[in-house]
Amino acid sequence: MNRVDERAGIQDERSTTGLGRFGVRTVLGLVALLAGLVPFLLLLLLVQREWSPLAALDGDVAAGLNEAVADSPTTVRVLQAVTDLGGHPAAILLFTLTTVFLLVRGQRRLAVFATVTGLSLPVLVPVTKALVDRARPMVADPVADLPSNASFPSGHATVSLVTFGTLALLALPAVRRRLRPWVVAAALVVALAVGFTRLALGVHFVTDVLAGYALGAGILAVTTAAFRAWQHDHHHHTEEPLDPLDVEPGAMEHAAPSGQPALPDGRRTVTRLLVAAAALSAALIVLGLLVTGVLGGAALGRFDRSVVEAFVAARTPVLTDVTDAVERLSGTAMVIAVPVTLAVLALAVTGSWRPVVFVLVTVVGELGIYFVVSRTVERARPAVADLTSGLPTAASWPSGHVAAAVALYGALAALVITLARSRSRSRWRWAVLAVPVLVVPAVALSRIYTAAHYPTDVLAGVVLGTVWVLVCARYLLPGVTAMRHHAVAGPRRPVTVG
Repeated sequence: MNRVDERAGIQDERSTTGLGRFGVRTVLGLVALLAGLVPFLLLLLLVQREWSPLAALDGDVAAGLNEAVADSPTTVRVLQAVTDLGGHPAAILLFTLTTVFLLVRGQRRLAVFATVTGLSLPVLVPVTKALVDRARPMVADPVADLPSNASFPSGHATVSLVTFGTLALLALPAVRRRLRPWVVAAALVVALAVGFTRLALGVHFVTDVLAGYALGAGILAVTTAAFRAWQHDHHHHTEEPLDPLDVEPGAMEHAAPSGQPALPDGRRTVTRLLVAAAALSAALIVLGLLVTGVLGGAALGRFDRSVVEAFVAARTPVLTDVTDAVERLSGTAMVIAVPVTLAVLALAVTGSWRPVVFVLVTVVGELGIYFVVSRTVERARPAVADLTSGLPTAASWPSGHVAAAVALYGALAALVITLARSRSRSRWRWAVLAVPVLVVPAVALSRIYTAAHYPTDVLAGVVLGTVWVLVCARYLLPGVTAMRHHAVAGPRRPVTVG
């Protein structure tokens, strides 16, 4: 009889606990929905009724910020660079890399959370814009092209808050408790900075940006609440501070669980890299001064000029379009996207910061060497009609685009070759060399075609990128291997089910 009563008591307790959890989840879901919906609807109502205090604020801020930045091209370029962090291309890249990273690490449930949250953006943002259909601000001196879609709400504000908010939520369980507030603060700073750029560039009103934040907060709150309910359904309960996703203890490991030091030999590696960079810079400077100062009027100089003139004479609209496409392979967007992709994927596969440091040093080092050499040699660009704009006139030696292409795609090849070394079919790893072998010559020819560089500038860029990639791979990639799946997943700690 006591056993029957005990079982009944347990069932009642489970039933009560289940009802309690259901009630908590329901309340949490409603709060999550209202957190973004109420401010959004309030702003929408005030905008549609053209409430005079808010309308005056919108107009004054748009005009004032436009007047403040219109006369500073540098400020405008900085604003445009920051605003791109809230654009759809950046969001697609970051959500894709995050999902792949989590899948590689065996975190399928978190990967679903990231995917669903990311997919909500291209659905909700255009729909709300189309429903409201508010006109963009009209400022006296526009510093940016007005987007063709509606103004309310700000898509960049929504995208930035959701994107970096999601990254912060995923990072919180994997960082130390004392660092968690800083992770949240960093995400908020980026989102606020993106919202400010939309105002300063004159493409949104204050209410557009605030509504964008409200919509983004609502999306994050709803997806987070849904994920927490999913976790609870699988008996995952935690009491960790600042862990809104309620991730199972021990499930979210550190980004680099291998514990491998980022630098193989510590300070000795740094010293070797600095010496190599200085030697490479000095060699290129000497060669540049020799080519421009001594050989400029000789056969080599005449060869340089004749090749550029031949390319100019061969220009056609089709070739120009092809050249524009090729040059994007080493443009600013790729200089950012390729290293970020390589670093994230290498970190996911190896569980080590060493390949991340390799990518960072390769790209930043190449840019630094190029800057020093080009500013020292100061070779004038070809004196023919070029197809470029905004390039420094005395920075022809060496070709920065070509050096960047070698560094980017050479780093890709070096990582693949290194990580595939332990695989059974490692002989196929050398096929990745086809990427830099095909891309680099195409970029080199495009720079001559546009008359941005002489052939010798292009060769100098190849030397810069190749030597620097080999140096970085020699000193930064020893010991890097792909982790086994069981090592990636990490040990699981027991979970207490309440």
